[in-house]
Amino acid sequence: MSQDLTFTQTVNKLFFDFDVSNNSSSLFDSLLSVPQLHHFDKGARQWNLNVSMEMNSHKAWSTKHEFSFTQSPLTGLNIEKGIIDVTLGETEDAKKLLNIYWRIQFSNKEEATMYFEKLKQIFGDLSTKKKFDFGKDVGHIAEFSTGKQTDKGIKDITLFLYQSLNSKKYEVALLFGNELMDE
Repeated sequence: MSQDLTFTQTVNKLFFDFDVSNNSSSLFDSLLSVPQLHHFDKGARQWNLNVSMEMNSHKAWSTKHEFSFTQSPLTGLNIEKGIIDVTLGETEDAKKLLNIYWRIQFSNKEEATMYFEKLKQIFGDLSTKKKFDFGKDVGHIAEFSTGKQTDKGIKDITLFLYQSLNSKKYEVALLFGNELMDE
């Protein structure tokens, strides 16, 4: 990845160049057209109080979708499988992106660690604040924030390197936001 990219553009590269800072249902529709991604509808729509409040309608529901990929967004590094989980809130008239979760699974700990370290280096170079930690139950944690005035969109992410309790595979995950925002 080029050093000329902004923080948001670098995050977008991990999502195959889609603007994930545009928190709308159009991101979901755009992901459907990415050749590297394979869509899987994870189940029927489901009503819950939080979604109804978020969508401002008692007739709202959520749907979960999974996009899998086997091509690494970072050139030259191997992955076994990547997953982007998308949760949409919907009513009869509207769709809204409620949550997006990105993670990559690896064949072994060494490849997972190399990938995590490469992401730390990339985002470390773009960040004005960074924090690294390790928790026995959560694994390695790397938080990055940018306070650069030129950066618009995503300004905070957290990366995790851990061994999945379900699959026993090593994974790297990305979440939006972090504790650095509160400092």
